[in-house]
Amino acid sequence: MNQKSTVKILLVEDDKVTFRAVQRSLEKQGFLCYGAGTLAEAVTILKHEALDLVLCDLMLPDGNGMELLEIVRMFLMDIPFVVITASEKKSLIRDAMNMGANDFLTKPFNLDNLPTVVERNLIREKINGAHGRPRKVSVLIKTIQALIAALEAKDSYTSGHSMRVARHARLIGNALKLSEDEQFTLELSALLHDIGKIGMPDSILNKTSSLEDMEYKTAKEHPVIGSNIVGKIDELQGVSAIIRHHHERFDGKGYPDGLSGQAIPLFARILAIVDAYESIVSKRSYRNPKTSGEALSELEKNAGTQFDPELTALFIKLLTNKGTNPEPQLKIESEMEKSS
Repeated sequence: MNQKSTVKILLVEDDKVTFRAVQRSLEKQGFLCYGAGTLAEAVTILKHEALDLVLCDLMLPDGNGMELLEIVRMFLMDIPFVVITASEKKSLIRDAMNMGANDFLTKPFNLDNLPTVVERNLIREKINGAHGRPRKVSVLIKTIQALIAALEAKDSYTSGHSMRVARHARLIGNALKLSEDEQFTLELSALLHDIGKIGMPDSILNKTSSLEDMEYKTAKEHPVIGSNIVGKIDELQGVSAIIRHHHERFDGKGYPDGLSGQAIPLFARILAIVDAYESIVSKRSYRNPKTSGEALSELEKNAGTQFDPELTALFIKLLTNKGTNPEPQLKIESEMEKSS
């Protein structure tokens, strides 16, 4: 898959003079700058573009930078957020930093310093991403086993489902040559992607007919519930974001946040495909299973709308040539064997 190296920056600034000056400075340094003059415009861009950094004025015509920061963090987007303010109130900057802002610029600022501010936040994010949170694997294994057991006790359909989804996800991860740590994150996300169903009523989980509108609305809450459950575990913060977004659609018509295209985390796009495939070939309370060929045809039909077209084509290729691709070994299985 093609990975663009150009750094994408969202600049949110309603003052046209300041906007043009900052934009020119960023583009002179080779950054790709997306511009917004209002909170609404910024949210639209945020949902459709995979951004690397946000520069946002605190005062906007239809809201403020704090609201955008809150939305970014609610979406669990791991993007450096730099606030721009003309206010001399230190409390305002302190509040922004407490909400999750990474840095700030006070107007008027020297444009020559702007590249340094951008670079230091990009580097800091890269370092944080590389180090991640130290994982106590043995503790994680026990926690995950307990969560999966609790879910399977509530919803018998999930028995074995998550393991099969994890193996398919690993298959794609291997093809993409993800690092072992990335593979493990993807695997954990697959194993726990439906954990939010613990919070769903049995009447919805076990219903054999189509869901009513209100029931469907309740069912759609499970990615957020699951994300909140997993997000309370420090070592699974990255997994939390993937779980939240695994029902987003490539065309932006998914849930819970309506993200589209590359704005959806890569691992969430992978999960959307393998989860759908596994659901189609499995027996459900409301329908019989379909064949692997039928499932792959359905994925292909929805590539570019529901699913990432490149990832879908890769998955179809991998399963079509399954004989040449050995079934991936899950790390959690080997760790469970060690701990038993």
